[in-house]
Amino acid sequence: MSKKAFCPLVLPLFLAISAQVFSQNFVAPKFEVDTLKDAEIQQVVVTAQFAPTDSRQTVNSVRVIDKKTIEQRGAVNLEELLQNEPGLRIKQDAILGSSLSINGLQGQNVKILVDGVPVIGRLNGSVDAAQLPLGAVRQVEIIEGAQSLMYGSEASAGVINLITKNSQAPKIEAEANFLHETNGFSTKQARVGARLGKFFLSANAGLTDFSPAPDSTERNQVWNPKNQKFARAALRFSPSEKLDLRLTGNLFHEKITNLGEIRRPTYKPYSFDDYYFTDRGDVSLHAEGKFSQFFWQTTAAYNRFDRVKNGYRLDLENAEKTLLPEAQDTSAAQGFLWRSTFASQKNRPLNWLAGFEHFTETARDRRISDSTRTESGFAINRDLGVFSSLKWTVSPKIILQTGARLTLNQRFGSAFSPSAWLRWSPAKNLTVKASYANGFRSPGLKELYFQFIDVNHFVVGNPDLKPEHSHNFRLEIARPFFEKNRFSTTATVHGFFNKINDRIALTQTGQVEYVYLNIEKWQTTGAGFSLNLNWYDRVKWNSAVVLTGFYNTFLSEDASLRPMLWSPDWTNDLTFSFLKNRASLNFWHKTTGSTPFFFLEDGKTYEGKIKAWHLLNGSVGGNFFQKKIRLTGGVKNILDTRQIEAGATDGVGHQNAGFQQPAHWGRTFFVQGIFALGFGK
Repeated sequence: MSKKAFCPLVLPLFLAISAQVFSQNFVAPKFEVDTLKDAEIQQVVVTAQFAPTDSRQTVNSVRVIDKKTIEQRGAVNLEELLQNEPGLRIKQDAILGSSLSINGLQGQNVKILVDGVPVIGRLNGSVDAAQLPLGAVRQVEIIEGAQSLMYGSEASAGVINLITKNSQAPKIEAEANFLHETNGFSTKQARVGARLGKFFLSANAGLTDFSPAPDSTERNQVWNPKNQKFARAALRFSPSEKLDLRLTGNLFHEKITNLGEIRRPTYKPYSFDDYYFTDRGDVSLHAEGKFSQFFWQTTAAYNRFDRVKNGYRLDLENAEKTLLPEAQDTSAAQGFLWRSTFASQKNRPLNWLAGFEHFTETARDRRISDSTRTESGFAINRDLGVFSSLKWTVSPKIILQTGARLTLNQRFGSAFSPSAWLRWSPAKNLTVKASYANGFRSPGLKELYFQFIDVNHFVVGNPDLKPEHSHNFRLEIARPFFEKNRFSTTATVHGFFNKINDRIALTQTGQVEYVYLNIEKWQTTGAGFSLNLNWYDRVKWNSAVVLTGFYNTFLSEDASLRPMLWSPDWTNDLTFSFLKNRASLNFWHKTTGSTPFFFLEDGKTYEGKIKAWHLLNGSVGGNFFQKKIRLTGGVKNILDTRQIEAGATDGVGHQNAGFQQPAHWGRTFFVQGIFALGFGK
């Protein structure tokens, strides 16, 4: 890293270290022996597991972001929380929202779940993570690499699972949460929960408003005003330790305002303004239980997604709005899920899991044309998956797991997806995890049947598309060292390789004509290194570097081009805890390295590069009055990064190479308050 890029990190780190020195006098704290306080509470994960499992014992690598981290970062939605995660990249679009990629694989290959239920409603192949609030979430679990064994289509890059809160210590608990940022972003949330015998009832609701300051005028801004409303209710019934039933429902509404430029400003000025409305609703029933030495789970869920665009002509002199019929658009999607698993938990070397999943997705849009159906503007797709897995504890040092999924699709026949994992501990302080997973993705309904043809657009689906099939290899080696007197460090290295055959991409076939086609292949590969340090739970630092290589799709046209395009990420997360862990000073930072790309101009291929950029944040917060009040304040985007420049690398101006990619809305100060009251035990 250059000195110019590194210097902005020095001052906040110096201040943080100085604060810790003065508050602790740099003397290692003495701890009284208290078996309850010293008992280490381990994270339990559920994503892609036979049953809830200690995160240290999983055969696959599960990254967990807990509630404490969410509060320290002042994150209110999934997009903001994932901005600083290594190996994950988020792109912004003022209309379509955010799109997420994992290890170089795009959003259409990433499956986002809420308590194991897939989130539907993809725009341009991706789910907008900003539409997933975190008010009811207790932790987020991330698994990189294909997870088609358990979760089927769209999980060939990885899975992100939001785990919601389903219990509480007090009988009655109420919580209010507000956050305000100087950039015009604010959110208000409230939650209430009650334990009534064997029942647990909870409800939460919130409002989010984003009114960004205009770049020059109200009608000239990169970021559009946005309003969100959301609510959730959950009922849990636990008649015994062997049975647990949960019924949940969610509602979400979003409005985005896109004001057009003023036309004919000196004589009867007018503009074309668009308003985008998104509604999400879901209800799910989850049941799980134990009997003898077996664990079972069943989930039934219904999801609905609606998106409406209203276009108006606004006469500015008399403020009269006229609805434009040609500027209206409505699309809807529904998803129906039924998944059941049955697993053994015997205290024996061999354990197994078996399950099935049935998922039906429908889409409605006047621009969808499925010639096989009599009803216009409607399409449907059904998947039935049957899967099983076997886990063999060869010895205390070696665990092997293998499995396969057979998916039957009404349009594309069957897909067979095998997977295998190895967890090996050759020494006390060394863990090796290796995996292979075969993934697949069925073409989406819009990729098959979408047609958007007008004066400016010619985009058509392709009913002859074939499913994507992928291979994912991953190796991870973790070694704790220097563990003494509550001081520990852990180093982890990992590597990955992804190959997708028949990758589906929107391909230009004419001057303004685009069609979805199966590209022959697509590859990503890379490696990463992370270092985790913990000193008496007073100083925690995690630093990770990931280098990702993207396959060059222009290679077949010009053999002289580089086969892989490489780009690095560097993340840091530093926390200083003081006042007996009641307060903390936090810094989290990510450098997204320069990203090369190729473009066509006048029939020739040229190389361009998106410049590197930084996102540095800091906060200080603490709990007061026995954790009844938590206050957090800080600065997001300290370096005031707004847009990323891109250009050709040959030093010559090219029309197709230069653009500005929005990254963030700039430096903003924030304050967050969480107020909680509990009654009864």
